[in-house]
Amino acid sequence: MAIAEKIRQFSEKSSWIRKMFEEGTVMKQKYGADQVYDFSLGNPDVPPPAAFGEALLRVCQHEQPGVHGYMANSGYPFVRDAIA
Repeated sequence: MAIAEKIRQFSEKSSWIRKMFEEGTVMKQKYGADQVYDFSLGNPDVPPPAAFGEALLRVCQHEQPGVHGYMANSGYPFVRDAIA
């Protein structure tokens, strides 16, 4: 099966995020995993605070329609108002 040229190019290039992740792996091998902290998006290697788990549980138990959906790119109006 042929692969689209654009997809082929994507597979040959590495994003800066991927490069940082790979550098972290090298640093863990060099300095020890206990000396390198990975706070990259979706890949933290430390446990979340207890308050996070409690908040997540509250959100998961919320039955309001749409509460588990995506927000608009501009954000939630109530948050924007609070920040403004």
